[in-house]
Amino acid sequence: MASARRYIDRLLSVLSSVMLAIILVAVAVEVFVRFFLQSSLPWSGELATMGLVWMSLLAASYAIGQKANIRIDILSRLLSPAVQIWLEMSTNLVLLLLFAALFLVGLRYTVTIAPARTGALVVSQAWFYAAVPVAAVFMLFYTVAALRELWSQPSRETAGESRAR
Repeated sequence: MASARRYIDRLLSVLSSVMLAIILVAVAVEVFVRFFLQSSLPWSGELATMGLVWMSLLAASYAIGQKANIRIDILSRLLSPAVQIWLEMSTNLVLLLLFAALFLVGLRYTVTIAPARTGALVVSQAWFYAAVPVAAVFMLFYTVAALRELWSQPSRETAGESRAR
């Protein structure tokens, strides 16, 4: 599981960086063409938007894997270690259900919208929508990994008692 996690971390990092580069190039080309050539490219805005959608969702997946998502730590610090583990487990179980629903709904929308084409790029709009189920798969992976870590680790209280002895 650890090697798969490292591979997925690296993959998401690279893909997010590629999406950022696509956004930067699309916007830079549009600015150049608009200001120096006094013209406009119809596809650059769509490409930048698609890159932003993909980058945001892939980076959000990576953030979940790094436990860098929004949390309220002050509440959990006031609780006992056993309750902290229970709270984290229950939160991850709820997230598991949420990401599964996100995958299913995102997949349904992607398949439904597939015949429609974008205005400027003239590609399937499924390319936009596919970011949701793809990111949901990564989010599911990280949530399952977090649950496995919580399940396999010894209780923090037990670990603390054995260190105190």
